[in-house]
Amino acid sequence: MESMRFILTLALIQALAAGLVNGQKAPAKQPAAKAARAQKDLGDPAQWPIREIHVSGAQHYAPRQIVAASGLKADSTVSRETFEAVRDRLLATGCIETITWKYESMPEGGAYRVTLVITEPDQYLPWVLDRVPVDRDAFIARARQEIPMFTETIPTTEAFLSRTAALLEKMAAEKGVKEHMAGKVLLIQKDTIAVVFGPKSAPPNVAEVRFTGARAVDPRELVKSLSQVAIGMPYIEANFRMVLENQIKPMYEAAGRLRVSFPKLDIAPAANVRGVVVTVHVDEGNGYILEDVDVRGTGLSEQDLKDAGQFKTGQTVNYSDIGKGLNRITDQLKANGFMKAAYKAQRQVNEEKKTVRLTVDYDPGPQYRFGKLEIKGLDLHSEPVVRKLWAMKPGDPFRGGYPDMFLNTIRDRGIFDDLGDTKAEMKSDDKTLLVDVLLTFKGAPPKPAPKRPDW
Repeated sequence: MESMRFILTLALIQALAAGLVNGQKAPAKQPAAKAARAQKDLGDPAQWPIREIHVSGAQHYAPRQIVAASGLKADSTVSRETFEAVRDRLLATGCIETITWKYESMPEGGAYRVTLVITEPDQYLPWVLDRVPVDRDAFIARARQEIPMFTETIPTTEAFLSRTAALLEKMAAEKGVKEHMAGKVLLIQKDTIAVVFGPKSAPPNVAEVRFTGARAVDPRELVKSLSQVAIGMPYIEANFRMVLENQIKPMYEAAGRLRVSFPKLDIAPAANVRGVVVTVHVDEGNGYILEDVDVRGTGLSEQDLKDAGQFKTGQTVNYSDIGKGLNRITDQLKANGFMKAAYKAQRQVNEEKKTVRLTVDYDPGPQYRFGKLEIKGLDLHSEPVVRKLWAMKPGDPFRGGYPDMFLNTIRDRGIFDDLGDTKAEMKSDDKTLLVDVLLTFKGAPPKPAPKRPDW
């Protein structure tokens, strides 16, 4: 392969010396004296003066990054060996898959315009550090000095991952941690694929979780909530932080601490079991006050919204209570036939006043009405009793939740002896906007006969 490149390069040199430009002969009408001057200016055809450097094919990187990594400089003289070194240097970065180059003589003659033609790797991924005593910002600053074209997303080529892992290993050793590092492509969080840089050994399982700095929320409740999900999972910091966001942050938002953060995680070997203890440092931030909840689009009266919502304005915001209030408003809409009622909430936070306003826009959707009632499992005497108790009339707004409530009332009042399973099924028609209901009654299973004495 090296001999092939050498032959092609010699052919290119000869072509240049013969006046070839981009594989095409120089115009035949060029004056002989001008061609002679150009030949004289170029001197030795193995030494090429470069005036301009361009890049073709760059997608992920800026051309200036490619040129800087190549080591080429404009207004310099290069040789075949120079370009071979450029090729090797760029391929060694792991950021370039292939590289070729082409030349054009400058219009004024005496120098060349060089274009580096590259292809980049197909895959670039975000990266994270895991189980290392190295701060991310410090690693970025060092990597940008020592690894060409290091960015927030990196190619997954073996050369680039190895080079990055080697730097991390060196920085960890400077902190007293002597362990082999590697970069692995893993699924982290819920749906993110990333390169995880950390020790080559498999991550340990989480054996215990602790919290420090927690005051607004009982640390025991935090430990209980997080342990249900985190205990037994392999410790990868990005995944653990996702669990914190899903399990712990809502607990703090319910306590009005909207800006809670977890700036530091400490890991240490567990004492009595295999695994690690993860200590979560909590920065609870300030408490926020609920200023107002503006609910729009329901068609309900202001008093109905107030009674159903029960929003505690002027107090520390509690999103759990707000959610329950919005659910009550939704249930009230469904009780009026708006079976598909839904809402979207937007939060406006005033950082200066430490207050929160919520704007809730409802889309009630179409209003459904009651169609007909069918009953299964009752005899000719019992069915009329049930129909008489049924309150909705055909054409009334369909009351969502009423069929289940009706069956519960039947059971609670003890209207039927030996009543077994009951079930309410609703069939809605989006064209007629009618809802039919099927009530199914079953008798209780027969009681087992008493055992006969064995004597």
